[in-house]
Amino acid sequence: MTRAPPLRAIQAFEALGRCGSVTAAAQELGVSPGAITQQIHVLEKFLQFRLVQRHGRGVELTSWGTMYFSHASGAMDLLRKGMRDLERARRSNHLGVSALPSLTNKWLGPLLFEWKRLNPEANILLEGVDPEPLLEDGAADFRISYGSRRRLHQRCAHLFTDYLVPIASHSLLAGRTLPMEPHDLLKFPLLWIDWGAEFIATPTWRDWFTFVGVAYDLVRCDLTFSLSSAAIDAAMEGRGLVLAQHSMVAGALHSGSLVRLSDLNLPLPEAYFLAWNSSALDKPMGAAFHTWLRGEARRFEAPETARVSPSRS
Repeated sequence: MTRAPPLRAIQAFEALGRCGSVTAAAQELGVSPGAITQQIHVLEKFLQFRLVQRHGRGVELTSWGTMYFSHASGAMDLLRKGMRDLERARRSNHLGVSALPSLTNKWLGPLLFEWKRLNPEANILLEGVDPEPLLEDGAADFRISYGSRRRLHQRCAHLFTDYLVPIASHSLLAGRTLPMEPHDLLKFPLLWIDWGAEFIATPTWRDWFTFVGVAYDLVRCDLTFSLSSAAIDAAMEGRGLVLAQHSMVAGALHSGSLVRLSDLNLPLPEAYFLAWNSSALDKPMGAAFHTWLRGEARRFEAPETARVSPSRS
């Protein structure tokens, strides 16, 4: 036998075995006693075993019925537990949010403190990982990622196109008057960022100096980081200059802990996006978080007047 018995018949039989009478089972399921009896007959016909027999004015399970009841009861318990788990998850204020590591450390993490201020009852698990999580498997409710990786997700929306700005710490500049001439920046160590072959190449120091009219062959590569956040941390420690993503240094520029060295913006070739699983927006905080994050991200969109296409050498 490969077919499963009718679920309604199993439900009626399990209720009868647990409640001890046709009347009690009918009351629990909200049907008539005749409907319970009819479903028991359906199940007996399907299994080709007699499951219930009369006992005085009531009924009792046969030996076959007692054997089968343990399985039916276990199956119904699992189904009921599944319903409770789904309902608990649907009503939960917990949201799992995944993002690229540097974006988590320098942009999303600080931003979520504002979300918590507005929604103190919210519970956020923030995970900074590079591999794309399987959202439909429950690895996270939301994912913030970049570029062509959106092909790995079913539900996506544009967040913002970031742009690069040259920055330095006050300690490295040592009181020098700003703005400085572009050629003078060559006197400082230049920190580079390379995300690897997976992504379209982002603008580099050579692109920036080319735009401001400094000869390409004068630009050296002192140290290259694979993580934007690591390069920014090094710049904040006074280790060198870095072309940093505006979203990741906006707070430090506002507070004055970092200094912007030029008004020139170099937009990234691709955009950040928000992805989510099929149940994320059904959670109590899900739809509100989705709307809020997309609204906040608009503040970091590259200015239209600054959109330029770096020439690659």
